[in-house]
Amino acid sequence: MPKLPCDRITVAIAIFTFGYSVCASWAQQPIVFNQLPKEIRDLALEVRNSCKEDNPGRTFNDMQGIEIFDLNGDGSQDIFVDNEGLCGEHIAGANCSNRACDMTIYKQVSKQQWRKIFKEDLYDKFLAIDWETMRFQLMVASIYAGDPRCQPRKDYTSGYSCNLIVTFKNNHWNWQKIP
Repeated sequence: MPKLPCDRITVAIAIFTFGYSVCASWAQQPIVFNQLPKEIRDLALEVRNSCKEDNPGRTFNDMQGIEIFDLNGDGSQDIFVDNEGLCGEHIAGANCSNRACDMTIYKQVSKQQWRKIFKEDLYDKFLAIDWETMRFQLMVASIYAGDPRCQPRKDYTSGYSCNLIVTFKNNHWNWQKIP
């Protein structure tokens, strides 16, 4: 494994190129696809097979759409599965609905054991990550405007959304509507 500086650009290039970081300063070995829990491997294969039905010649990197971040700074390898990323694009009826794509997050609870703690249909999302530590900081997420977390004042059709800042603290998700 090459030894490279652990700056944001190096980490981003390494993750894009190899699917994991090549920085030697990280304590844990990177997780590869066959080390993921069966539930996550099965989910990825099912979603990708749906996308292949739309385009039979499509190929995928095993870890495409699957990211390993530390959710709360405890040193764990938490797994983020983005259905849109699994296929590289939003394909209504395959990996996503006509409006949203699932994002599922698994928290590492012990060595080689994870628990699903987040599954949401997101219209869109942006993850803010501390690239030096690979720690999740927050997510800006767009969800259906009629969802109670959007504090709706009226009924909305499915095309409307609201934006929220989503954080994880003390093992709880905090959704704060952006005014």
